[in-house]
Amino acid sequence: MKKLKERYSHINLAYLKESLVTSGRTGNQFLRFSLVGSSGVVVNLAVYTLAIYAFLLHYLPAATLSFLVAMTNNFLLNRRWTFKTHGSSVQGFGGQYFKYFLVTFFGYGVNMALLWVFIDGLHWHKVFSQLVAILVTTLSNFIGSKLWAFKTP
Repeated sequence: MKKLKERYSHINLAYLKESLVTSGRTGNQFLRFSLVGSSGVVVNLAVYTLAIYAFLLHYLPAATLSFLVAMTNNFLLNRRWTFKTHGSSVQGFGGQYFKYFLVTFFGYGVNMALLWVFIDGLHWHKVFSQLVAILVTTLSNFIGSKLWAFKTP
């Protein structure tokens, strides 16, 4: 236990806690973005799994449906908590949603290509393939969200 504590002594738990309370710094925003994204992964995988196994959809339409539901969930949470732009006007809301849609739509395209490679090419499990594809697109989605979709003047 002592070795473990020494190994991770550089991690400042107070800073992590403060990062969740404040915003503005990129590290804080990425931490929040990652937490929001984690909730989005749960939403995405739940909708995707339900669509495939309960409604017997092909994996590509199932991924499209799960993408749209998770994207909307993540937009609302990121707008309110990660980037704190919820005070914007209604017009700002629509513009932000459209920009966020474009950013995540790029990630969606990468996601679809990866699913095709993983499932049809490598014969990986469908749900595991979706999880890996989501993880790959996280960084590009954060950069596009921070620098464009939620950019404040």
